[in-house]
Amino acid sequence: MRLIHLSDLHLGKNIGSYSLIEEQKFALDEIISIIKKEEVDLVMIAGDIFDTTIPSAEALDLYSNFLEEVVFDLKKKVLAISGNHDSSKRLDINKRFYRSNNYYLISEYEKSPLTFEDEYGKVNFYLIPFISINKARTIFDPSIDNFTDLYKFALKDIGYEDRNVLISHCYASSMKEDKEAYDDGQKPLTIGGYDMMDASVFEKFDYVALGHLHRAHFVLDPKIRYAGTFMKYSFDEENQSKSVTLVDLKEKAEIRKIDLPLLRDFEVRRGLFEDLLREKSTDSYIKFILEDSSIIENAMAKVKEKFPRAVSISYANKLALTREDSLDIDLENKDILELFSDFYKFKMDEDLKDKDKEVIKRIIACDQED
Repeated sequence: MRLIHLSDLHLGKNIGSYSLIEEQKFALDEIISIIKKEEVDLVMIAGDIFDTTIPSAEALDLYSNFLEEVVFDLKKKVLAISGNHDSSKRLDINKRFYRSNNYYLISEYEKSPLTFEDEYGKVNFYLIPFISINKARTIFDPSIDNFTDLYKFALKDIGYEDRNVLISHCYASSMKEDKEAYDDGQKPLTIGGYDMMDASVFEKFDYVALGHLHRAHFVLDPKIRYAGTFMKYSFDEENQSKSVTLVDLKEKAEIRKIDLPLLRDFEVRRGLFEDLLREKSTDSYIKFILEDSSIIENAMAKVKEKFPRAVSISYANKLALTREDSLDIDLENKDILELFSDFYKFKMDEDLKDKDKEVIKRIIACDQED
């Protein structure tokens, strides 16, 4: 049985004011090509399908189209779980219809595995979505106070006959300090490393498909593995390559990674403002770090004339942030939208776009109705 391990799709994610839907579609199309070329039997998605609990229509359409091609056109099985970004209740809709068409989505804890067979015998798939400590106390035991104990209860009484695969969404670690695990593209499940759990709990499985951490790597053993995101989501990932993980589940798991191309890259550019403006234009998403000794007036607007996907500007010299100017707001004679527009221009050095103004108008209208 050949498996492909995906995780942390974060469909609908934005970087700055830019939607990444186009880049995500490009990446999913590449994955479809790999599924066809490599003759994959089963797709595993280890949580964080969407970036928010209430995904946009574009994100929902993107995921639906991906599923339809994999399940209906290619006739492959898909096993997916919810992550800490997902809404378990929203994902659970039409569950019976999904299962009748080889799409198995687990958003609430289920003890029984999904079992399939190949020429080597049975394979038991245990799907454990993200579970909070508070929820675990209700499901398993009131005394649970850490994620290691949570998983000990969740995996209790498994016999490990045949071959067994776990799909889950958590922060598995060797329990040593691992400061490189998080980056600014992901949100920790709890505060201060409390979410970390002991990966040795997973050692009896033949393969463990994990989600939550965005860098592809294994923990303790190559079979306990994070696939990582299928594209870059933060500037911390500037020098990382992205991939999907293929698993040939024979008598033992044979694992390999396939690199994924990017539609657009993420870059960090540092230097003096005038020097940066003379650099070659690119379609990448760019974070600029200015080494100038004072703030550049309308810096973002000037940068975007040459670099259309400039995301942010910061200053290496913190003294430059001591602004001589201040925001003078006419609180008495301007409405909420005008005040917000003035503040946005002050902070971002550019005017608020018309489409964003429409969003703010709807928010103001809803607040006033309440």
